[in-house]
Amino acid sequence: MSNTYIVVTPFFPSPDNWRGAYCFDLVKALKKTLADWRIEVFVPGKGDDYEIGGITMHRFATRQLPSNIMPFLFRGYNEKSFFNAVNRVGISLNDVVVCHGHTANFVIYPLAIKRANPKCLTLLHHHDLCSFGLNLGRLHTCWIYNLIMFPVFRRLHEQIDGHVFISEASRRSFLSAPDTDWTVYADYKKQMRGLPYRSVHVKKSFVLHNGIDAKLFYEEASSSKTATGKVVLGCVANYLDLKGHVDLLNAVAILQSRGYGISLRLVGYGQERKNCEDLAKDLCVDAEFIDEMRHEDLPGFYRSLDLFVMPSYFEGFGCVYVESWACGTPFIACEGQGIEDMVSDDEKSLWLAKPRDAIDLANKIEYFIQHRPTQHLKGPIRFDELVPQFVRELGI
Repeated sequence: MSNTYIVVTPFFPSPDNWRGAYCFDLVKALKKTLADWRIEVFVPGKGDDYEIGGITMHRFATRQLPSNIMPFLFRGYNEKSFFNAVNRVGISLNDVVVCHGHTANFVIYPLAIKRANPKCLTLLHHHDLCSFGLNLGRLHTCWIYNLIMFPVFRRLHEQIDGHVFISEASRRSFLSAPDTDWTVYADYKKQMRGLPYRSVHVKKSFVLHNGIDAKLFYEEASSSKTATGKVVLGCVANYLDLKGHVDLLNAVAILQSRGYGISLRLVGYGQERKNCEDLAKDLCVDAEFIDEMRHEDLPGFYRSLDLFVMPSYFEGFGCVYVESWACGTPFIACEGQGIEDMVSDDEKSLWLAKPRDAIDLANKIEYFIQHRPTQHLKGPIRFDELVPQFVRELGI
């Protein structure tokens, strides 16, 4: 018999894409903490299993309607496909001590293991500020659709033994559904407040911040910043409206009008990139648009910056913030996001800008340029510290 910990997640790096690196670092820390256990990772998708950084990802095929409509319509097929993958790897269901799913749609997989092995501890990991399960797809603001799906999600959530949140903000929003305060989705918020249902009651909940791999993200004694004579700002984020690229570009334009020399470096991908490139040209902003980087290349990028700025107004936590900080580069974020948990109380006015407010963001950046304050965080950020504490809280 071998104690087995199963992680089933849509977020994990692949050979051609490094999205989901925080889950990769989490699994590495689990393997280190539970050295005598068998840790296995399962990801949806077609094709062969693959290996990243010494960790094998086991693929299993899934079916789903477009735009995340009725996500559990093919539950039977998807659970069977998952079980086939578990059997293919040679895992005995009786050996599974923990099954750890990620995102609301993946709640079915820990529960499937639980039906076969009632002793299994089921966990569900929540990664954003709107993680109940109704925020995705073209029907997310449809009152009738939410009226049908809310009790479905609630019933499944209440069967899970423990819910894991990446921040206190993420936990608060989940536990307050449907009467929650998701400012990013005004229409969705209005529709949810109309649902005649009680909030979800969970058995247990844990907060596990997105941590960093301290062997990769650390401050070097010698600076690798480029001597350009300009203040170098940077951001790592998908090109989505809610990430705040437009606000950042406008803030840089404001600073330039005040006489500051700014060089902006943006790493990411997405459909909005072309619009951002056009805006940068229109504003005459010195902006370099860099393709998505591999995980191991990010530390050098962070160290090349004077300040990391991601004015996202819908961020469950934001691992890029602590990655940058660990590399010796402070960050500016927005108020009301998950990272606020980590910022020292007496420094929030320095590092947290008002959401969707380019002028306030410019003022925060200007203060940094003029005074170069030291940024302090509260609480551990290394997975080597976070995961052992998490495992102790689980009692395994």
